[in-house]
Amino acid sequence: MTETGLTVLNSIISAGIGAISALAVVLIEGRREKKKEKQNEYDTYKKYSKPIMFAAETLAWRINEILTFNAAFLLPDAPENGFFKYKFDSTVYRLCALIGWIRAAQKEHSYLEGFGNTKNAKVRESIISLQKVLADGSQVEVSIIEELSKLYNIPIKELSDKVRSEIGVECERIVFKYIPDQVKKNVALLKDKEQLKLVNEVIDLICEKTQSTKLEKKEIKKKLDIAIDEIAREFCWIYRDWQNAIGDEMLIKLNDSYRYYDVIGFSAFMDKNAENVWLQKVNNLFANLDISIDNRFDSRVGQIKDIYIALINLIQELNNSIEDEQAISSNSLDKLSQYSAELKKQRGKVL
Repeated sequence: MTETGLTVLNSIISAGIGAISALAVVLIEGRREKKKEKQNEYDTYKKYSKPIMFAAETLAWRINEILTFNAAFLLPDAPENGFFKYKFDSTVYRLCALIGWIRAAQKEHSYLEGFGNTKNAKVRESIISLQKVLADGSQVEVSIIEELSKLYNIPIKELSDKVRSEIGVECERIVFKYIPDQVKKNVALLKDKEQLKLVNEVIDLICEKTQSTKLEKKEIKKKLDIAIDEIAREFCWIYRDWQNAIGDEMLIKLNDSYRYYDVIGFSAFMDKNAENVWLQKVNNLFANLDISIDNRFDSRVGQIKDIYIALINLIQELNNSIEDEQAISSNSLDKLSQYSAELKKQRGKVL
């Protein structure tokens, strides 16, 4: 090979080595950046996981107390003393605080990146499950339709779950025409004539959807009181948009802090709650509640049990996801989980 050829070859080899070296540097830097990014995601994830977990634990203990001891401070005829008022207000605060921390995590979008792997995706699922338990009341509307159908001998066996849910939604729309405040128990306060019109309209709807013969008003009137009891069931669904609004009300923006948001304290909450329409929606979940009576006429009792189960699931997943330290004592987690398992069996939930 000529001297010129050798020079060209050496130049090519040098250029190749240079290119490989540059590529290696890029790959190493890329891996380093990716590792740093994952660490940042985990750190951001952790800074909201702990307050969410603490809020969930404090609420879980209060609900555990309510369910275990039947919570006299929630009863309709509970004495109006300072201690009972504190217990009620602090129960509402604990749920609002948890909703606030979850909302803070949603607003700080980088937090959600921490859910990218399979393990942390379980945390996302447990948060969604909790939000669903707070918000989803479609089964109650379906149950009302089913009980009214039984009461008036309207066959609905062939209706799919989807159609039953649709009828339930339409039924609710009819009811709310008669009670603008949207408090279902207030149908019992309507005059007899208005109650009959309401029930007649609902029964006509069910007959139409099932292609059944419409009932005479006199037939409906015979069982009007029972029908009104079914429609007037007590419930309190905190819909997802309401949860977001409640969360926003609970947050304060932080400056020069490792977190963007914090949740207001109990004192600030008490000042705000008195006149805040969103925070007061949570009051209805616990107000005038006899926790010892778990039947279809007050779905809040079952809902609170389901909230407890969802809380423990969230705590367990958060505890599993925080790798470098224990966020809840084993003793507390065992006690809370044991009661959750009992409730799951009682309510027929999948363990």
